[in-house]
Amino acid sequence: MRRAVTPAALVAFGASYVVLGAWAGVHAASFTEAVADFGPPNDHLVHDYGAASVAVGGGLLLAVRRPGWWLPVLAVAAIWNALHTVSHLVGIDQAGSRALGVAEAVVLFASTVLLAGLATMAREEP
Repeated sequence: MRRAVTPAALVAFGASYVVLGAWAGVHAASFTEAVADFGPPNDHLVHDYGAASVAVGGGLLLAVRRPGWWLPVLAVAAIWNALHTVSHLVGIDQAGSRALGVAEAVVLFASTVLLAGLATMAREEP
């Protein structure tokens, strides 16, 4: 079962990170308005997020057919996502709206839990 779930999860998370990162890199203004409305716009920081997101997502996608990569790539993704979650929790009052701040923190926390669970499953693979 794990061998069936993990590749699909790698693709889902990897594609999501690549799409969000590409959007942030290509059109920082619309990304900031729709997703990253935390204080005054800063295209450089949005582009930095985009680069990190594409790198993590690309790693997840590269790992799909390489079971030996699952644990390290999922661990890195979980750690990066956890740190991103902390950043959102610390800055939750800086969000464009309270609902946006809470929603993004909840999604990031849930994603971190899923990534950490997948990493644990990958660690237990023979």
